[in-house]
Parts: sequence; structure tokens; C-alpha cells
Amino acid sequence: MNKKKILRTILPGIRTKLSFFTAILVISILAITSTIHYNQQKNALEDKLDTELKTPLEYINSVVLDLENLNRSLVMIEEFKVRVREKKKELSKFKRTVVSKETGFFGSLKALGQSMGLNVKRGNVYRSVDTYFTRYLSEKEIEDFESKVRNELRKETGAPIDPITYERIRSLAEKTAAGRISSERSRSRIQEIDEELKLIEPELIREDLDPKKKKLILSGKENLTKEQKLNEKTIPEGEKKALYYETLLTKSLQNFFRGSYKDRISSLGLMPDKIRIFAYDRVGKETLDTGLLFPQSSNTGKKLLSQPDFLKSKKSLFGDKDVLGLVRDKSQPENYEVGGRQYEVVFRPVFRNPNTAERARNIYEILSEEENGFEAYLEEDRKISKEIGEIALKLKTRIGDLKKNGKVKPGSDSEFRILAEGYRKLIKKRETRFEELHPNKTAFEKAEKKWKDEYRSLGEKARSTSKETLDWERKLKTPPKEGEKKFSQEEIQDKIRSLEALSEEIKDSTIRMEAGKEDWTGFKERILNDSFLEIRNAALEDFAFVPFKTGPSGIIRYYKDSEERKIISAKAKLFREWILSGNSETDLPKPRGKISFADSGILVRSRTEAEQVMWELDSTPILESAQNGSGLVYDLLRKDLLGFNIILLDRTEGYRQIRNNREESIRYAAIIGVVAILLAYLLAWLFVRKIKLISKKTEEIERGNLDVEFPPAGYDEIGILSESLNDMVHGLKEREEMRGELAAGEEIQKRLLPEKLPTSLEDKIELAAFYKAMAGVGGDYYDFIELAGGKLAFCIGDVSNHGVGPAIVMALFRAQIRSIFRRGERNLKKILLEVNASLYEDTPDHIFVTFFLGVFDPETSQVEYVSAGHVKPLFYDASKNKIHELPAGGLPLGMDENSFFETTIERRSLVMDAGDIFFEYTDGLDEARSTDGSFFGRERVAKLLLAHGSKPASEVIGRMVSEAEIHTSQNLSKPGMSSLSDDIAMMAIRKK
Repeated sequence: MNKKKILRTILPGIRTKLSFFTAILVISILAITSTIHYNQQKNALEDKLDTELKTPLEYINSVVLDLENLNRSLVMIEEFKVRVREKKKELSKFKRTVVSKETGFFGSLKALGQSMGLNVKRGNVYRSVDTYFTRYLSEKEIEDFESKVRNELRKETGAPIDPITYERIRSLAEKTAAGRISSERSRSRIQEIDEELKLIEPELIREDLDPKKKKLILSGKENLTKEQKLNEKTIPEGEKKALYYETLLTKSLQNFFRGSYKDRISSLGLMPDKIRIFAYDRVGKETLDTGLLFPQSSNTGKKLLSQPDFLKSKKSLFGDKDVLGLVRDKSQPENYEVGGRQYEVVFRPVFRNPNTAERARNIYEILSEEENGFEAYLEEDRKISKEIGEIALKLKTRIGDLKKNGKVKPGSDSEFRILAEGYRKLIKKRETRFEELHPNKTAFEKAEKKWKDEYRSLGEKARSTSKETLDWERKLKTPPKEGEKKFSQEEIQDKIRSLEALSEEIKDSTIRMEAGKEDWTGFKERILNDSFLEIRNAALEDFAFVPFKTGPSGIIRYYKDSEERKIISAKAKLFREWILSGNSETDLPKPRGKISFADSGILVRSRTEAEQVMWELDSTPILESAQNGSGLVYDLLRKDLLGFNIILLDRTEGYRQIRNNREESIRYAAIIGVVAILLAYLLAWLFVRKIKLISKKTEEIERGNLDVEFPPAGYDEIGILSESLNDMVHGLKEREEMRGELAAGEEIQKRLLPEKLPTSLEDKIELAAFYKAMAGVGGDYYDFIELAGGKLAFCIGDVSNHGVGPAIVMALFRAQIRSIFRRGERNLKKILLEVNASLYEDTPDHIFVTFFLGVFDPETSQVEYVSAGHVKPLFYDASKNKIHELPAGGLPLGMDENSFFETTIERRSLVMDAGDIFFEYTDGLDEARSTDGSFFGRERVAKLLLAHGSKPASEVIGRMVSEAEIHTSQNLSKPGMSSLSDDIAMMAIRKK
């Protein structure tokens, strides 16, 4: 038993392979479908929970913001009460003293006396009057603000808050405000002390300073230092006090609203046994826990809350980490397994001012991309921000001068108005430059074109439907014409009803398109552009007003409604104009139409305070440095981050059900897989019987029996294979016969070539030659013919095409050449003319011969030659060690009549010296191809001849053959057929 039979016995057959393949296929399909089904169920569970969570989470976000706003408003009210008193003292220095004459009863008498000519003096009365700069939010405005905030505090029943509860809440707000004000005063005083100490230092180093004065200054410095340390100690105490009372205030507000929150969250469909939500502020203080509202939620994730990994992740929210990085890093949910239960924890940031934060986040996301298209505008924004900062500084200086004078309000001062106008122009310039440089123009054009095309298409469809409806209604009223298809009344009415329904659908689609044309929801380029243009206005409004209601609904409505956008844009411009006009500190302008500042909330800042913030916003570039995280976007996001919501999702039951479904699917899959494998094995056995019979017959062919006949096997692929194999066996028989004939032809052709090279001139020259036919027999030819007088004729030719036909032509050609020489003809040109005439008459048009014929004279060492379209011979000049390409040319033999052929050929001669080599070959050598298709090349032939020209002729030929074998990866010395692209023949004559 040979190796092949052993391997066939050991290795698996087709049945086993087909069964194995079927098993793999079935298992793969079942595994893929099970995985897809599992993921679909998992995604469906997550989508369901996310959907159920979305509305309650939005509400909780709004609750957190409402609590924050109430907390902030209550504390701000108490701060205002203190600040208003302090502001009155601070601004009293800007009051103007007015001198008037004495009035009243005595003043009237003195005035009467003076009019009668009596010597009576009327005294002057000095009094302080308010100026523009001494006005601030009045106590009445604070009371109105407090009244509105108090109205927001209502019990679960909707009844107003009772005085006792409100007083308790107000007391906590007052103490919180006291702590903050204490810390702020200390910080402010520390800055003042730093300035005073800077002024003292130069005085102390003066050489001419009086010792007593120096002692006095040192004493003052010591007192300032002590006061500074005392204030530094007071800051953390005030902050601690503020934080403590603020926590109590937050809990009081939570308790106050807890019942209403619970009812509202329940109505929104929160599943407290599966979802638990926590709300924390920036420092990690808990502001809301649904576990305190719902008893069944209090146990959700209870064990998870004490897990080190969860605590570490939670703690990272409230560290000193960059806000933007924190929001980005916590964007993906975290999964935990505790006590056999699966939890997913989701972190969501809560921003104090959603309108500003949403815009800032949009800009931050696009700035995170390396190539965002806004680089040119951001550079312009930096330049314009710098210019605005310079004007703002001038405005600040001018307002300071006006305060000192106190007579003129800013709006009445020409210099202030000029500066304000310059400020307006820079704001307008920034908007204009944005419109010129933003990269979203193409997106807007495409969206506009798409909308118009769809709208036009709907219009055309509506017109077409209307026309078709009229046609069918006409058919309903008039009988069909001759040749028209007839329809029943019911068919026509059904068609009309379907067309009317389609018309209504088109009409609804048109209305929706018209209504949604200005809807920016989902149009990220529009939203992004709005973010760049409106972020400063939104931040300014957030600073100046305390809104009554917060949450994402405002920004969603803004993106949806173009009218809302126009109103908000007009209101922002009006508010800026109010600031820049400098005519009123607290009285907002009375807008017309739909614009109302009441929608923004309560104005809690004076014009001067809003002005300073506007300067800061406008003079801060949107992006200062991405590497350092500096710029308006970063500042606003850091400032607006209120805290985080942490959502605990208990996915245990859902995952458990999914796992059970998956295990059940796997069981069914295993059963199906086993059945499929058995069926596959049985079917394979049925098919393999025929294949086995064919396989046995092919083994007989392998052993050399070509009389095998394959049995018919039907009309399927196996039947086709059987018929093809029968045809193949028949072809093999014919090929074997042809191979035998070609072998005989090759042997005959070898006998036609010189069996031995002539030796009569071996003392004069060395001869060497080589021949290889591509198909065993070929059309290349060379010969050496000894002539009378000791001369030697040599020739080499190449019949067009390959194979048996050219080989026959070559045999006849050889016989004719030898016959002419035996007849005594020595004129080379006449020989070619005779051969050409014969070939032109006796061969087809596509057969021709390139031929080179030469004669060597040993007496003179002269070579006379003539060429008929053959490759130009190479000549190695031993004296100069150079290669020369000998002139040759002419038309190939058999292509045209002698009258033209004779004009193309020319006899030439050369004299050979000792060591010279005459080398000629057929084009099969330089056109021999390598495995990658590259040619051997004439340059390579010349280089080899030059490199080995000093060696014997046989070695030159041998080197040419070996290099050709390397290049073609063929054994050219082996008899029989080869993979060459052409026959090869070459000869070399070396003069001794």
C-alpha cells in the first residue's frame, strides 16, 4: 500500500467533510441567530427602560433645577436685603450736594423783606440728592421679588405656604446668606489689604524716612497682617456656615415638596423597584433620592451603594477633575454585579442654565474635532474679543469719571455714547464675520434644495392625483368611448376613494413639511451656528434674571419654533441696547408686541452689574486655547454644572429572562443541529456512491489505462462530470498519440540540424551553437555548411509562428539552401532572391522567414553576410573589449516579390581579428519571459557577451543558456515541450 492510499484511508472522505461542514453551518447559523436574538432582546429591554426613564428623569432634572432656583432665590433675597443696605452706604458717596435758599415761613418773610428794601439776609440750605449712580434695586423691588418667590412655595394641596414654615425656611436662607457675605467680605478685605501692603513696601525702603514715621508704618503693617490672617481664617468659617445652612435649607425644601414630587413621579410611570435616582450637587451633597419617596425603591441597589468600585466612581464626580473631561468620561454606563443581581449605573450631568449649557456643549463637541471648519472664525473671534476688551476698559474708565461728577448719566454723555456705538459695531462685526466664515453654508444649501425638491414633488403628485381623480369622476358620469376599457360603478368609486385618501395624505405631508421647514430639531448645523451666535446672549440673560421655570423644554421649543427664536433674539438685542443706552439702572424698557421680559423671570441685577458681565462675556474668546482648556465655552460649562444625577437600573429580571430564553434556544438548536448532521450524512452517502464509482475509474486512468469509460450518472453536476471525464479520456488518448508524433518530429528535426560542428577550420575559428523548440518541434533553424576552397557558410533563421507547420517550412528551407550551395552558387544576394521567390509562391501569406546568411573566408578572415529581416548580430571586438551591433536589415523572406525584396537587402562584410566573436541568435532569446513577465532583453545579451567574450565560444553559448534558464525558470537542455514563449537558436564564431 503506497502513501497515497494510506492517506486516503486515514483522511476524512466527502461524507464526513460534508457532514462536518453542515454541522458547522447549522451551528454557526444558530449561534448567530441566537446572538442576534439575545442582543435584540437586550436592546429592547434597554430601550424600554430608557423610554420609561426618560420622562421621570427629565422631571427630576427640572425638580433639581427648581429646587436650586428656589434655594438660590431665597438666599439671594436675603443677600439683597443686606446688599441694598450696603449699596446705599457705598453709593451715597456718589450723591450730589445741592445748594438752595432758605425756604419755609422764615424764608418767605426774609424774601418779602428783601423785596421791600430791608437789610435782611436769606441763608443757604445744603442738601444731598440722588443721582443716576446712587440708584439700585429698591427695597420695594426686593419685596416684590420675595412675594413672587413665596408664591412658588405651595403645599401639596396647592395652598400657599403658612407663615411659620416660610419663616423657618427664610431664617435658613438668611443664615446661608450671612455665611456667604462674611466670606465675600473677608475675600474683598484681603484684596484691599494686599493693595495697601503693596503701597507700604516702597515707603519702608526710603532712606530719608523719619524713624517715628517708619515705626508708625511698621505698626500699621503689623495690624494689616493680623487683620489679613483673621480674614483668612474667617473665609472657611463663613463657607462652612453657608454650606451647613444651605444643606438644611435644601432638605427643608425637599420635605416641603416631597409629596407633590412623589405623586408626579408616580404618574410619569417610574418603576421604583427597578430604578432609583439620586441627585447630587457639585460638592457631592445629596439633593434628592427616590428611595426616600418610594419604600419599594429604598432597597434598589442597597448593596451596590457600599461597593468600593461604585463609591470610587461616584467620588470621582466630585473631585477637582476638569468638568468637561468628567462629563465626557462619565458618558458611558457602568455595569456591576452584586449579590447575583445585575446593575447598570448611568451618570447624567445637570446644568444650572440649560439654555447656556446646551449651546456650550454643542460648541465643545465640535471643537473637540481636529478639523472642525471653524478655525478661521475662532481666530477672528479672538481678535474682536480683544478689541471689545479695549473699548470695555474705556467705558469702565468713563463711567468712573461720570460717577465722580454725578451730574450726568451715561446715556447723556457724548463720550459714553461714542464708545457704546463702537461697542455695537464690534458686536455686529463679529456676527458678520461668523456669517462669512462658518463652514455650514453647503449643508444649508443642500437642506434647502432637498426641501424644495420634496415640496415640489409633493405638489406635482397632488396635481397629478387631482387630475386623475377628475378623470375617474368623469368616467363615473359618462359612458366609456368605443375601444376604452370598461369599469363597473363600484370599481370607479373604489378608485376615486383611494385617490381621495391619497390626496389627503399628500395634503397632510405638505402641511407637515411647511410646518417643519423652520424646525431645527435634528438639524445639527443650524443648532451649532445658533450656539456660536447666541451663547453670550443666553449667558447674559442667565446672569441678569432668575427664571420661574427651568429645564430642557425651553431650548427644545426654541429649536422647534422660528417665532420663538425671533422673539428671544429680539429680546436679547433689546436687553443689550438697554445696557448700552445707559439711561436706567433698574427699569427695563417696555417692549411692544409679543416680546416680554417677564418670560425671562425676575431681573435681579442692576444695569451696571449686567454691563460688567456683558463686557466680560464679549471680551472673552469662545476658544482661547484648547490645550489649556481656556475660553468662554470652558468657563460657562464649569460655572453652570450644578451637579449629577446617578441612575441605578436593576436589570436582573430582564437579563435573567433573556438568559433563560437563550438557554432554551441553545437546547432547540442542539437538537436541530444533531438532526441536520444525520440528514447531511445520509444525503452525502447517496451522492457519494456515484462519486466513488467515478473515483475508482480515475484511479485506473492514473495507472495508465486509457480504455476506461465512465458510466452515465444523470443530468446533475455529477452526470456532467462523468460526461466530461469521458471526453477528457478521449482527449488524453489523442494527446498521447500526438505526443508520440511530436517526439518523432523532434528527433527528425534534430537530425536536420548539424549533428557535429565542422572541424576543418578548427585551427582558425571556434564554433558553438544551441537550439530549443518551444513545442518540441519548431521553426527556428541554424546550419554550418563547408564549401569548396576551405570556406564556411553559416546561417540562422526564424519561421513565423511555432509548432509542426513552421518545422516543415524550416525543413524545406534547409534543403533548398543546401541544394543551392551544392549547385555552386556563392552570391549571397542571389541565393536569398531564389529562396524568397520560392517561399512567396509556395507558402501562405502569414508564413515568412527572417534569415541571416554569412560566409567565412579563412584566408582573409573576412565574413561576408546578408540579412533578411533578422535580428542584428553582435560583434565582440577583443582589441577594444567592446560590443558592436553590426548593421543588418531587409525584408523577411516570403513577404513580397523579388522586385521589392531585392531593394531591401544588402551585402556587407567585416574582418575578424584574433579573439573577436561573431554572435547571432533568434528573437526567442531576448524575448524569453520570466515568471513575472519581464523580458530577457537584448541589453542583457550584450552584457553577457562582453563579460564572457574572452572565453571560448562554447562557454559563451553555455553562459547564455544558463542565464536564460535562470531567467525563465526552465530547463532548456531537457528534450520535449517547454513553457517558453518562442523557439530559441543561437550561434557563436570566435577567431583564434
